[in-house]
Amino acid sequence: MKNVCVNFHITYSSFFRSKFLILIPLALSAFIHIWNPVGFPVFEQDEGIYMYRTLYVLEGLGPQIPSNIYIYKYDHPYFGQLFLAAALSLINYPDSLNPSSNIHSIEMLYLVPRVLMGILAVFDTFLVYKIADTRYNRKVGFISAALFAVMPATWFLRRIYLDSILLPFLLLSILFAVYYAKRSGSDHDHNNANNKNIILIILSGIFLGLAIFTKIPVFTMIPLIVFVILKNGNGSTMNRLKRLGIWLVPVILIPLIWPAYAISAGQFDEWLNGVLWQATRADRPFPDEIKNVFFRMDPVLLGLAGAGLIYSVVKKDYLILLWAFPYLIFLYLLNWVYFFHLIIVLPAFCIVAATLLTELLRKVHKKRLRDSLELTIFSSIIIFGFMCSTMLITQNVSISYFKLVSNVNQLLSDNDTAANNTSQRVTLVGPNGIYSFYWVPSLVFGNNTDIKWFEENRDYIGEPIKTEKFLLVADNEMRSHFLSNSKKQHVKYVSQLYSNSTLYSIFELDTSLPDFKSYPYTNILDDVYKEVAKMRGLDWRGHIDIKGNY
Repeated sequence: MKNVCVNFHITYSSFFRSKFLILIPLALSAFIHIWNPVGFPVFEQDEGIYMYRTLYVLEGLGPQIPSNIYIYKYDHPYFGQLFLAAALSLINYPDSLNPSSNIHSIEMLYLVPRVLMGILAVFDTFLVYKIADTRYNRKVGFISAALFAVMPATWFLRRIYLDSILLPFLLLSILFAVYYAKRSGSDHDHNNANNKNIILIILSGIFLGLAIFTKIPVFTMIPLIVFVILKNGNGSTMNRLKRLGIWLVPVILIPLIWPAYAISAGQFDEWLNGVLWQATRADRPFPDEIKNVFFRMDPVLLGLAGAGLIYSVVKKDYLILLWAFPYLIFLYLLNWVYFFHLIIVLPAFCIVAATLLTELLRKVHKKRLRDSLELTIFSSIIIFGFMCSTMLITQNVSISYFKLVSNVNQLLSDNDTAANNTSQRVTLVGPNGIYSFYWVPSLVFGNNTDIKWFEENRDYIGEPIKTEKFLLVADNEMRSHFLSNSKKQHVKYVSQLYSNSTLYSIFELDTSLPDFKSYPYTNILDDVYKEVAKMRGLDWRGHIDIKGNY
């Protein structure tokens, strides 16, 4: 028995020294993030907006969509759609899929970019491992990567979000900065070390510049890299400042492409209005989103991360502190937060959770007991996360959605075959959730289709539609506004369109999710139902009507 225990502890210790250790979290990540990409989660408006912009680039129309498609066209920089377009063009997307209006073909149009998001998430897992391994040790790297691979909160990465696209570029920037910090204290050949360190600094700057060029709030990561360069660089203070200046050049110049493009097009006022709208949209407080969504989705990771951040303050671990707190403070001040905005700090949450667990267990002086506790605690959390995530990703919650998209596309295509001039264009009217699929009929199939975005609280309809024909997608929330006797002009106008049109189709939510009664599955499944029934921008509670006048 004693020999068995000794062999166990030897095997356990050697486990974390293996060079192939990373294969375990990579395999877990590949399953969690690539399995059933179109079944879960349901598609929502932001994904459709980014796909429209991507297809717009693929069509050779440029990086900037016109204002008649999206009223605030200058809401985000361009690198997200440029990257997606470059990646999808490698397989001649969408032509290589031979798209048609049948449901399977529509699913394939969504599957390809979702798989790309999954591949990026697997790469993110590798980068999380390398950052934690380089900055701390291999054990922390393994636990961090495993948490990032399996915890329920990371399903956010399955969607086509700018945050998902920029994350590998942000992680690469941090990784090269951490490499620089490690090398600066260990190189002996001064000239050779300087050349290699400058290359690392330039690469870090380029990748952070690309991340900011994808989504502006990533500028909050600048203090993190600045600290790493100034704190760990060798040589005099002036030498460190020179290297910081080299790093700042791509960080500043790459994102400046965005306003420079607007100025060259004579649209600086539109650019400014779009930026201000994005920064001052409405009240969606950060604490409420944490409590009502993130905590319910993944209380274990959030609890470990919260405790770990407090521990990082005590230990003065500035890498984690400067990664998490500037961005979280920014979100708090911005007061417009959705759960997926936390994608940028998810790696920091996983790393800080791993460091907390390993540091606390290190307090156990008896090696055998410590190894047993580590194996029990680490494996329990990872298995727990894997089970929760598997419950989510194996669900097919998109059946009704694809039926809806197929039907709308068929109705628009049928009209288009009979229309050879712009006077026969159709205007698609509906809640902002119609942006989740507008790119399919308009750019994939080339239908003559305009779009009007309805919200009760703000008049995005503007003037009456310019086409004689319209197709109206009316969800539960829209119909409730029609019945509210609202005095708002745009609500009355869309209500008249609804009343003076023919009902073509009715779609009801079609899901069959399991009913678990014990924690944590009740909370998670409840949130899945809410996620499906009221996805952001399209309310599936009740039914969705498709109506038109042609």
